[in-house]
Amino acid sequence: MTTERDPSKIDLERVLVRYLAEERMTRRQLLHRISVVGATAALAPIVAACSTAGASAAPSAAASAASEAPSVPPSASAAAEATATPEPTPEPTPEAELHIWNYAEYMGENVVPSFEKKYGVKVSTDFFDTYEGMYARVTAGQTGFDITFPTSTDIPGLVTIGKILPLDLSLIPNKVNLGSEWANPGYDPGNAHSMPYMWWTTGVAYDSAKIKETPTSWKALWDERWKGHIAMLDDQREAFAAALIQLRFSANTVDDGELDQALGLLKQQHPLVRLYSVEDQQYMASGDIWIGHAWGSDIYAVQQKKPSVEFYIPEEGSVRGSDTAVILDGAKSPVAANLFINHLLDAKVSADNSNYIGYMGPNEAARQFISKDLLDTPWINPDKAIVDKLQELLDLGLDTDKYATRWTELKAGI
Repeated sequence: MTTERDPSKIDLERVLVRYLAEERMTRRQLLHRISVVGATAALAPIVAACSTAGASAAPSAAASAASEAPSVPPSASAAAEATATPEPTPEPTPEAELHIWNYAEYMGENVVPSFEKKYGVKVSTDFFDTYEGMYARVTAGQTGFDITFPTSTDIPGLVTIGKILPLDLSLIPNKVNLGSEWANPGYDPGNAHSMPYMWWTTGVAYDSAKIKETPTSWKALWDERWKGHIAMLDDQREAFAAALIQLRFSANTVDDGELDQALGLLKQQHPLVRLYSVEDQQYMASGDIWIGHAWGSDIYAVQQKKPSVEFYIPEEGSVRGSDTAVILDGAKSPVAANLFINHLLDAKVSADNSNYIGYMGPNEAARQFISKDLLDTPWINPDKAIVDKLQELLDLGLDTDKYATRWTELKAGI
């Protein structure tokens, strides 16, 4: 007669030791497995071993072993459920006032009021007389303004001398609205210190009431038939670009030989030019200038009053420029300034700007709200084939002096 074994006599410890040895597992590793898959699954092989030994009560023994084991943490999902969701980081409170320094007529009429209404910030806007004057005060420091709008060309230099602050991109989520070509510009990688505002093309404007043909080249600005009725932009980089591109050189060259050739071409033109001026809207509306070097968005505005004025981007290629929004060193309202830049990147706000001033913004999300007339104007919204022929003027550092000295020589009539 076979004697039934007493389950309480089963040496659970011996079974456990044998199992761990066979599996090459430590007790710590077993406890880890229990924490991951649960006690029932982890201890199943040991329970089976006890059953093989004739222990019909092994499950209760195994449960006892499990109860004696240290308590284990809940599963990851249970822990996640038990953890309270953290409160979102509150948006910083903007300062009470914001001071903006801009070109006149370079912002939509509702941009500032809509910002003031949203944030309760009082915005004051002043206008600079010339870009050069604004830039000189910015580089000197302590302008008293929070935001201004330098060209992209000047951003690297302003960063180097510490005159503009890094942007707080956590306050500018509308950055996602930028077109891909503006999201990581070469002049300011990652838009760390500036946000693109508006961009333009440079080319040639002419009065079709005076010039009956349809010019297509930069050479039209060198045509002796228009002597005394030609205007050039009073901008050394833009003027040299017109000559350099015509000569098939880079608009950003610092090669002395190429710059000398460009200077020679500008000297040939000099006797034909009636004036050098950045007031292209005025001189193309006056009637004295029949053909002139101009910015496309300015001529779009002229056309509204004088439809005979036409504009083209020269077939040899041309320049694309852009203005940026920056926060000045010493700004007293940096939070409000970051929030205002984010406001400028709102799709509808950006579209309102474009529709008001006649410039294309860098905002891809805004296109659906921009007027069809503006989108259909080829020099305001050029197609890719034209864009690919445009060059953006770069910061040349000390090599800019190579342009400045030659420009002085040209203007002196030497």
